[in-house]
Amino acid sequence: MGRTALVIGATRGIGAATARGLLSTGYRTAGTHRAGGTVPEGVLPVEMDVRDGESIASGVKAAAAELGGLDVLVVAAGITRDKLLMRMGEEDLTEVMQVNAIGPMLACKAALAPMMRQRRGSIVLVSSMSVKYGVVGQCNYTASKGALEAFARSMAREYAARNIRVNVVAPGATDTDMMADVAEEARMAMLEGIPLGRLATAEEIASAIIHTAENTYMSGATVQVSGGI
Repeated sequence: MGRTALVIGATRGIGAATARGLLSTGYRTAGTHRAGGTVPEGVLPVEMDVRDGESIASGVKAAAAELGGLDVLVVAAGITRDKLLMRMGEEDLTEVMQVNAIGPMLACKAALAPMMRQRRGSIVLVSSMSVKYGVVGQCNYTASKGALEAFARSMAREYAARNIRVNVVAPGATDTDMMADVAEEARMAMLEGIPLGRLATAEEIASAIIHTAENTYMSGATVQVSGGI
């Protein structure tokens, strides 16, 4: 059947670029979308809501069945609800944690069944460099991405004996729709702190994700793709 991959969050940005990259590399690729969303051409569309555990489980199962297995899982779904902590409502905390951390964890759990049957698999979770240095107004976002990194290290240890590898890619500032929402003043300050002096492209981050997914001796690692920060 060849190599197979599922990208969760494949409608835009880093997720869409990763799905296109996997497809061009020779993977039979599925990508998730919420109702009304679209995935890149040639990618098998799978409807999924990462806020709902049943939707995650059924979506991963359906993708693995349609693809004929699951060699690679990439979780790129993510949202922000930026504001100072004292102004955050409970929903700002719980929704970000659900989409950015709990949903990806449930997706990894669902991927274990097909990967354990194959006795191989590679999972890459997309975190953020903001975990390393903190960002004003993003206590919820950085906490959710930091949780992914800790989760990946433990999962990597649990399933290494089954030849299932789990890694994290932590992008720096990337030119995506999410970045377009950042105020111009904050964007310029961000650029000043990047030694390479520019934002990453989604394709540059996708390249690192695919390399990490395919490196057969890498597990439990966080790969920083930051322009030199």
